[in-house]
Amino acid sequence: MHFHLPKPLHGWRAFAGEVAIIVVGVLIALFAEQVVQRWEWRHKVEVAQAAMRRELLWDDGPQIYQRAAMHPCAAAQLDRIRAAIEGGSSRPEIAALVGGYWVSFRTYDRLALDSANASDVASHMPSDELDAMSSAYQAMPLMERTNAQESADFARLRAFRRSGGAVSDEEKDRLLGAVEALRTEDALMAQAARIKLPEIMRLGPLDEHRLRQFMADARAHYGACVKPLPRDYPRGVPL
Repeated sequence: MHFHLPKPLHGWRAFAGEVAIIVVGVLIALFAEQVVQRWEWRHKVEVAQAAMRRELLWDDGPQIYQRAAMHPCAAAQLDRIRAAIEGGSSRPEIAALVGGYWVSFRTYDRLALDSANASDVASHMPSDELDAMSSAYQAMPLMERTNAQESADFARLRAFRRSGGAVSDEEKDRLLGAVEALRTEDALMAQAARIKLPEIMRLGPLDEHRLRQFMADARAHYGACVKPLPRDYPRGVPL
């Protein structure tokens, strides 16, 4: 009894050729998919990097620069207020000094970094660049909280009554409490600026238009006391 194996429709060679074509096609498709995925991740990384640089160099950086530049002026004004309170100055004199104190209240954001981490884009960034970006962002939550508390203490300072008789001891104590709280908060903002502003500026130049706006805003309150920071900041700049 004889058994005959079925023959391939076009012979074994033709069958093997068709299989090879299919395998090559699958490999090409997989390779093309990987190329597309790499391009997509590269595009996402570029978008994320651009968003982080804009947030740091257009938004956070100029704000921090302003705080660093006006720190000596704000600290000196707090000194004048304290000296007037302890020296027995009149209510109008103290009120005028209180009215001369100003700090800006802004948000210190890290939305672009948080978005990159949440979308897993950060894991595809070059590690050295991600480290530099992340380090520059480290102080933002602290500065955000400090600035929020500063706004509350600023309101306490401004609550000083401008009219009336002699300043009572109770009023003086309330004023001094607000002054010292604001001094601590301003010093904390200045210290954060000393550490993080040079890191931000190493990522690129701060936005010139925004920088001019913030510096003009500071000079509107403190005049010529507000000076540009030296190029080697914080060297030579006292706390």
